[in-house]
Amino acid sequence: MAEYTSVIERIKQKLDIVEEIGAVVALKKSGKSYKGLCPFHSERTPSFYVFPEKSSFHCFGCNENGDIFSFVQKQQSLDFREVLALLADRAQVPLDSGTQGDDQRAESAESAGRRRLRALNEAAAIWFHHQLLQSAEAQYARAYLDSRGVSNESIATWRLGYAPDGDGLSSYLVTSGYALRELVEAGLAREREAERGGGLYDYFRQRVIFPIRDLRGQVIAFGGRELGGGHPKYLNTPQTPLFDKSATLFGLDLARDAIRRADRVIIVEGYLDAIVTHQYGSRNVVACIGSAITDKHVRQIKKMTRRLALALDPDAAGQSATMRGIAVAQAAFDKVVVPVPGPVGGPLTTRRGDVRSMVRFEEQVDAEITVLRLPAGEDPDEFIRRDAAAWQQAIDQALPLVDYLLDAQTADLALDTPAGKAEAAQRVLPLIAEISDRTAQDAYLRRLAARLRVDERELALDFQRVRRQRARNAHPTVERQSTNVPTTPAPSTASTSESSTDDPGEKYHTDRLISQGSLKSTYGAAAMGSGASTGLAARLLAEQAQEEYCLGVLLERPATWTEMRAILVESDFLTTELRALYAALVAALQPAAALDLQGFLEDLPPLLQVAANRARLRVDPSPPVEGAGLMKVARHAAYRLKRTRLKEEMAELDYLERDAEQSGDQDGLRALLGRKQHLLAQRRAIDAAAGLFG
Repeated sequence: MAEYTSVIERIKQKLDIVEEIGAVVALKKSGKSYKGLCPFHSERTPSFYVFPEKSSFHCFGCNENGDIFSFVQKQQSLDFREVLALLADRAQVPLDSGTQGDDQRAESAESAGRRRLRALNEAAAIWFHHQLLQSAEAQYARAYLDSRGVSNESIATWRLGYAPDGDGLSSYLVTSGYALRELVEAGLAREREAERGGGLYDYFRQRVIFPIRDLRGQVIAFGGRELGGGHPKYLNTPQTPLFDKSATLFGLDLARDAIRRADRVIIVEGYLDAIVTHQYGSRNVVACIGSAITDKHVRQIKKMTRRLALALDPDAAGQSATMRGIAVAQAAFDKVVVPVPGPVGGPLTTRRGDVRSMVRFEEQVDAEITVLRLPAGEDPDEFIRRDAAAWQQAIDQALPLVDYLLDAQTADLALDTPAGKAEAAQRVLPLIAEISDRTAQDAYLRRLAARLRVDERELALDFQRVRRQRARNAHPTVERQSTNVPTTPAPSTASTSESSTDDPGEKYHTDRLISQGSLKSTYGAAAMGSGASTGLAARLLAEQAQEEYCLGVLLERPATWTEMRAILVESDFLTTELRALYAALVAALQPAAALDLQGFLEDLPPLLQVAANRARLRVDPSPPVEGAGLMKVARHAAYRLKRTRLKEEMAELDYLERDAEQSGDQDGLRALLGRKQHLLAQRRAIDAAAGLFG
């Protein structure tokens, strides 16, 4: 430790802290100190001071402080070992010492070996770059880069190269004084099998070469893109003492300052995505190598920003990588304890009048994670070349996490139907459950409820069931033990059949009325499924069952037409095919018209025939009730469906009203309030009619 301390002191003595920091921060003399705008937070009035006498700095705005080591470590996002090597090299202070112990000598030998590998990679990068610029064989590579919109300036900035066919690189490096084992260790060459003559062969052949650099801008590895139809399409340097693919982000050395200025990092998938977006001005872009975002990547990023945007390719593989990236980023970013609003129901007041429980403290992820929505079939480099303004707009309008999850997971669903909403909730809720931040979970649930236009409380109940199931899956032993404990049977749903028809997920209590009259709804079995299927999903599926049941009654008992038609309109059926089927019935069952069921079904398109048959299965084929009993069954089914629609429209108006208030749209707000009054009047009329006719 004394040796390291003396080295540090010698470095400090040789380096001028004002000169070193002044290369990054514009400093002005202020008495015995220097001041400037802090590089670690945004400010307009300088609060960052450098004290040459103490060889230290201090920002009185964000309270960052330290010496030249801590400044470089934070500003360049390096660890201490890297900062020590960097400043020692800059100060020309050797880290080796004759007084070192065995461990220190071994470490020095390792450092010497790493420096040798760095020099070897640098020599290879120069050779690759020369081949791209000068070799006749590289003409196709130059044409390829030109076709991808890569400028000559970018070729020079990123020092792109070309690996020709053959073993030219190995021959060049050996004649330059490097040993064969060093080429293999660096991942630049491999040993040829003895039966094929032995010796070494170049690892990269007939490929455009992308040098991969560390944060200090030193080449540590290479990526190669094939040009001759070979496999794999992209080939990277294997793991070496310098290169760990899971800890390296391509372009981070060039993007670092822009990331801090923008306070955001954009992660893309490919080398060309990063290069071309930089070329068009988006310099806070980096690329993950191999499409997988890791916690090591996030640990580097969070030293620079807490805002991460994913812009991976919009194909299936890219979406899968985005989902993995979201999970990794959520887990790897730091957690903070923050105050959040207290429980619903208001604060508690003690005898002394103290207001307590106004807030609670919860842990949440200290990061903002968003996803760029890219056009189908276009990678980021293609998108920005076609429309740079649209690329910037995509950045500015990057989707919050839950919106992306909902879009990605429900693209194939009809979210305006009960079944589509139920399936969406079943797909997205487990993903939200993976987020450890409870406050974020609540926010995402609210937004999911708004997107699906469902009651937040119902969604929250379903989410609690998902969380409990997730906990049981995580602790199967506890689950197995709990199954051995005798339990009291759950009360029959029949006992709750008289509960309010507005209770979410309630059993369709028409069952009792229908069974008394020999008409049997299959709502309970078909829509509710097992006892575990309750809450929002069951309610949404139950709504579709309600629609199907009403149509089934009409098909099987056309005499109920006048009762149903007086209550229901086409818009009460949300499922597309059921709405079309109801419209067809309206046309077929005009007053005084008799329904030829067989002819009606045969005239329907195949899709509606399937819907009609499914609806008919909702009605029990046993001898039906007639007269007043049948009409009562029909009215009850129609009233229930109508109530459901009125309640849903009221919830949607609540969301729209909130939007109008936030945007200051007073005219729109008045119109919405008028519509709500109309709905309330309809609801009162329905309730009065239901009470009058039973």
